[in-house]
Amino acid sequence: MRRLVGLTLVAGLLAGCAPKLPEGIDETRLTESIGRAIGSPSTCVMVADASGAMVWRAGGYITCARNLPTCAGGQPVIAEVVLKSAIGKPARFASCPTGTGGVNTVGWAMGPVPTSEGKPARNLTYVAVMEGERALPGREVQERVERAFTKAGF
Repeated sequence: MRRLVGLTLVAGLLAGCAPKLPEGIDETRLTESIGRAIGSPSTCVMVADASGAMVWRAGGYITCARNLPTCAGGQPVIAEVVLKSAIGKPARFASCPTGTGGVNTVGWAMGPVPTSEGKPARNLTYVAVMEGERALPGREVQERVERAFTKAGF
């Protein structure tokens, strides 16, 4: 019993130290907004703070963990690598085929999480990626995910 209480306490402390969404951002509302905008099993959206610590993730784990082409040459990478490389850089997007045959495509969008008028700067960065036969182009992913952030209160 003492061990169970100890493990529960440690888990609680670790969860308390984990990065979180900024105060005033409702996680449920954010999840719903992103889901309506670009949600599918082939979608991954991640948000990190200025240090690169992930504060939020949504979408299919498989898409988040898959090595996908960045459409800029080089080796395919996972979304978290793209997220960390986007910190402090302007928003951008990309699209390209994911393999031979050109059936599947990948659409990437990344950059600062937009700040709505009258809201404080959050200094957060996002990456959003879709991959598959019906993946949206990167520009469309960018427009939709940034509108979803606004609707969620950023």
